[in-house]
Amino acid sequence: GTPAWDVARIDRTFAETFVLRSELLVASCSDGIVGCCTLSAEDPEFWPDALKGEAAYLHKLAVRRTHAGRGVSSALIEACRHAARTQGCAKLRLDCHPNLRGLYERLGFTHVDTFNPGWDPTFIAERLELEI
Repeated sequence: GTPAWDVARIDRTFAETFVLRSELLVASCSDGIVGCCTLSAEDPEFWPDALKGEAAYLHKLAVRRTHAGRGVSSALIEACRHAARTQGCAKLRLDCHPNLRGLYERLGFTHVDTFNPGWDPTFIAERLELEI
């Protein structure tokens, strides 16, 4: 399969793009930044048939390995859920690697389908959503 993230592209400029669009959420504690994700109003690549405004789209959820299992993912998802609700959305959606599907289902997401965006026949993503 194809890696979901090109690590070489993740740099300060990459992050600034999301900051400028007010799409970056950060989890921090006394140890500093321990997690982050982005929340977008649309995702035409992975949800091309979605109606505008019906959902918000969670991407790039990452947690420092030293803080894995401490509720950082849950806290970020809850923050996204709150922000999406505030924006008038009925759903929070995401796509993920098949290996991560169970994690998101344990966090309350429902599997929608398995999706290939079309740019690589070996790349598949699980699409999930959470009613808010």
